[in-house]
Amino acid sequence: MNSLKKKDLKKSPNLKKTFVAINQHLYGKLKYADTDTRARSKEIINLLLCKLVDEINKSPEDEMDIYIREEETEKELLERIQTFFQLNVKKKYPDLMEENEQITLNKDLLFIIIKELEHISLLESSKDILSDAFEIFVSKMLKDEGGQFFTPPNIAKFMVNYLDPEEDSKILDPACGHGGFLLEAKDLLWSKIDNEQKKVEIISNLHGIDKDLFLARICKLYLEILSSGKSNVFCEDSLDPISYRDQAKKIIKNNNFDFILTNPPFGAKIPINNKQLLNEYEFGHVWKNIDGNWWKQKKIVKQQPPQILFIERCVQLLKDGGKLGIVLPEGIFGNPSDRYIWDFLKSNGKILGIISLDQNTFQPYTCNKTSILFFQKLKDIPDDYKIDFAIINNVGHDKDGKTKYILNKDGTKKLDKEKNPIINDDLIELRMKLRNTDDFNYQKEQKLFKINFSKIKNSIFIPSYYIGVEKPLKVLENSVDFQLISIGDLINRKIIYTKNRDFIPRGVEIGSSVYGLGSIPFIRTSDINNWEINLDSHKKTSEEVYNQFKVKQNIEVGDILLVKDGGPNLIGRTAYITELDTRIIIQSHIFQIKILENRENIDSYLILHLLNLDIVQKQIRAITFVQGTISTIGNRILDVKLPLPTDLSKRIIISNYINEIIKNKTETRKKIHNLSLNSFDD
Repeated sequence: MNSLKKKDLKKSPNLKKTFVAINQHLYGKLKYADTDTRARSKEIINLLLCKLVDEINKSPEDEMDIYIREEETEKELLERIQTFFQLNVKKKYPDLMEENEQITLNKDLLFIIIKELEHISLLESSKDILSDAFEIFVSKMLKDEGGQFFTPPNIAKFMVNYLDPEEDSKILDPACGHGGFLLEAKDLLWSKIDNEQKKVEIISNLHGIDKDLFLARICKLYLEILSSGKSNVFCEDSLDPISYRDQAKKIIKNNNFDFILTNPPFGAKIPINNKQLLNEYEFGHVWKNIDGNWWKQKKIVKQQPPQILFIERCVQLLKDGGKLGIVLPEGIFGNPSDRYIWDFLKSNGKILGIISLDQNTFQPYTCNKTSILFFQKLKDIPDDYKIDFAIINNVGHDKDGKTKYILNKDGTKKLDKEKNPIINDDLIELRMKLRNTDDFNYQKEQKLFKINFSKIKNSIFIPSYYIGVEKPLKVLENSVDFQLISIGDLINRKIIYTKNRDFIPRGVEIGSSVYGLGSIPFIRTSDINNWEINLDSHKKTSEEVYNQFKVKQNIEVGDILLVKDGGPNLIGRTAYITELDTRIIIQSHIFQIKILENRENIDSYLILHLLNLDIVQKQIRAITFVQGTISTIGNRILDVKLPLPTDLSKRIIISNYINEIIKNKTETRKKIHNLSLNSFDD
């Protein structure tokens, strides 16, 4: 075999596929071995960095180092790669490598990896090599350890382009991972200048922090290999500036950055519960809603998801006029209990844009539904301004992470002018589209629109709410035939019962240990359908367990059950409690709506009808958020508006009609039940 020169390297059409093949080889070799996944992942990344350095430092006619030479043994290859790593990576970047760090993959595995990679040009195959590599080799590990999900490159690119930093901008990612946002920022800034020396100098304006030492080092190393500049990346806990080491304290200061771009770790499984740290944050305290205004209390919260504190930390770090782009769980954008966050943001600047991302954005690693918040910190905040809103249904891949293409009507892939298939990605050119988009108009179909800050309802920053709810409600608002009344209003007017005006009663969890002890149905979300309850629930319990919850639940004829948590297709389903259904226990994922008395001709039958109207079900869908693996509406249900007929006689007509339906359904259920009890014999 002749020597392999740089000019012989080829672009891979699918670098991720190569990495998957390598991972499968590794799994096949190591599935029975006692190996450290984190250590092995680090070694693979180090090996990729060797190949990256090899490509960058060679001219087209130069012989490569990272390939298998003719008649070279596995042992000889290992020794040569180890030497390359020592001289060209470790020695060149001594401050970024541990003193005892080396390539320790066994010779068989190293041979397999080099064989897969040797003819590929990493630089030509992917704009962000490490993003592809981390997705395959590292993502699951970091998800399990700390709720970290690497941002897809198209999301990072869009966010950087939307904020559009200038060449002298100081840019920070306080949860930088391998440096995806910083890499995109580098590419954008480099595209704006021709001077090579200035390109190198620009790297010093890129700043990153990550609490994971491996990621912080890789981020800095990756940026410097690709740019020949010196970046400012630190291994610190971004949320705890008091603990920063001296060098980080000198550079990472409050009110200091022009742009912050980040996708912080989030999740209830990795809460911040350090009381001393929580006390340093406004969001570390309890907030109370008093007469429509949120007030910070002295009391410290027991714990807080990290993403909440990251919002406040980013605002601290921005200078006046500085801009933020941050990925957050969608629940934050509409949860009534999170509205203090928006009061804080509104008092510190203005909301620039909200981009609601498709459910598949972070798949196949997590199904968390997320949105992007764009924000600008300002001392002088305008009274009113326009906010960009967008609903993104396509992010270039499906739930399995496979590339998703635009299809013709016959199912074939649509091709561009160069005959390449077009990726189905709504983020492409989204920034330019948002610049020219129209204001929100309830008479138009819109996925992109602008809304005046003054028109935001109840601090709900969810684009689908305005598309699916505000438009039809606007029509009803102008109708003399209907009065819009929220479920919360019905509670305040003592038409719907609740012990606490901020919460509708819900069911309980009895525990799987008491399933099968008797004949009392434990009603779950899947047992509610078509206004009826499936009493043949597979989860039944004893009379004794039922008596423990009987008084607390007080299930009576006329109560309405409404599914609040579960699968998206179950949320909003309702059931009417008849005389057949009172001896049950309902699950905690179900609301129990009880009408106190028939006032203003509003009874259970009318409420059941209203809850099942299309406009009401659309509202419920619009306020249903995915939290982890479950969908929920939570106490946002209080904001759902019911179109109550203004004509009192019309209310009676509707109630009578629904009453007749319930009677007929109940009689049918009785007949079906009696079939199993009675014989047709004389």
